[in-house]
Amino acid sequence: MSTYRSKCRLVQILTTVVILVLPFLNLLRLDIPTLRFYFLNTVLWVDEFFLVFLVLMLVLWGIVFFSMLYGRVWCGWMCPQMIMSILVRWFESVSGRLLKYRPKKAGPIKRVSFHLLVSIQVALLSLVVGFNLVSYFVDPYRILSGLRDGSLEPLVGQFIIGIAIFMWVNILFWRETFCIKACPYGMMQLLLTDSKTQIMRYHTDRADDCIECQACVKCCLMGIDIRTSPYQTECVYCGDCVDACNAILPRQKTHKPGLISFSWGERDKRDTWYEKLGFVDVKRWVILGLMVVYTAGLVAVVSARQPLSLSATNDRSTLYRQESDGSIHNDYAIRLSNRSLDDGRFRLVCAQPGGGSGDLVIDCGDNPFEVKSREALNFKMTISTSGERLHPGPNKLMLSLENVDEEGMRIEKEIVFFMPEEFDLKGLAEPAGIRPSGENR
Repeated sequence: MSTYRSKCRLVQILTTVVILVLPFLNLLRLDIPTLRFYFLNTVLWVDEFFLVFLVLMLVLWGIVFFSMLYGRVWCGWMCPQMIMSILVRWFESVSGRLLKYRPKKAGPIKRVSFHLLVSIQVALLSLVVGFNLVSYFVDPYRILSGLRDGSLEPLVGQFIIGIAIFMWVNILFWRETFCIKACPYGMMQLLLTDSKTQIMRYHTDRADDCIECQACVKCCLMGIDIRTSPYQTECVYCGDCVDACNAILPRQKTHKPGLISFSWGERDKRDTWYEKLGFVDVKRWVILGLMVVYTAGLVAVVSARQPLSLSATNDRSTLYRQESDGSIHNDYAIRLSNRSLDDGRFRLVCAQPGGGSGDLVIDCGDNPFEVKSREALNFKMTISTSGERLHPGPNKLMLSLENVDEEGMRIEKEIVFFMPEEFDLKGLAEPAGIRPSGENR
């Protein structure tokens, strides 16, 4: 029969793999240098803060919901702090066997060698942790490229080293003390639980069956006695005490089952599949339903978002220019971005609201032009016309950015074109054609 410890180790391994891989897959990452948020391999930009806010709210509600159902299972089964503590104990065990180290009998040289070997292993682990944590805020491929070429930004390197030093001290000297004294999640847990939240329960009604072997106390990583109370905030629900009691008490002459088990508050019964998952009252079903609706809505909104962004701002200092040939020119500051994951060639097109470009001419240098994935461009653009089909004063036009190679990938933006208040088409020459503007994108 599988033990809780074996199940816990499997979950910890899978959690570690997910934590290490997530930044490389851009499934959930905030890139600070570019002010972009990656969610489910979709790029959300800083001007889409409402979407970033919705994603973060979903993550927060997920934590609240998970904690309300299962208590501090995250701490014992998935928290990187606990995983590293267990990994360092394994380092110590392997190093002890390698050096044949016995703490009570070891001399000073062997003692120093043992601690030095463990410290080096912890230092390497701390550097991996530092790199992984910074990768959630800086492109990990960019970091690896910088390390390979020796071009890593000093600030990024300082953050990695700083986190590694903190983790080295934390893992060697604090470990579970950090979970008990400083972990904000453990403190917040008291606010998230209710009377039906999962607990590690010692069956006080069968206390007379306890043989005082102290196995549940000796195996506890947090150093507590679960028999004192099931509501100790230090308990991380790892299940080691359950395994310890089940390994000893049933083997006694009475063959009675263990005295410790997981339960939903003081309720032991878990008859149906949904009760075994923690859905023991209506409140939990309602919150789950709200989260499912929220998640579906968020995924739909993110999936339907525009892969392109376009803004055009008039040059308010001149409004318009009239050239010697009689054509009218308006200058604009253009900002566009390719929010998709593919490079592309794009073209700017200007049309009148009724359709058709008439004699409107765009001058922005190369058109079409290339925009790489996740790239933003800022440049100047001029629209010129002879004034045909336009009236004096402000005119509304439609500016479009479209992908030349991918049909249907386009975005439109309404802009204003200013004509002179008094304008006469008689005798005016044809508008000027496209000419190099000299502006650099």
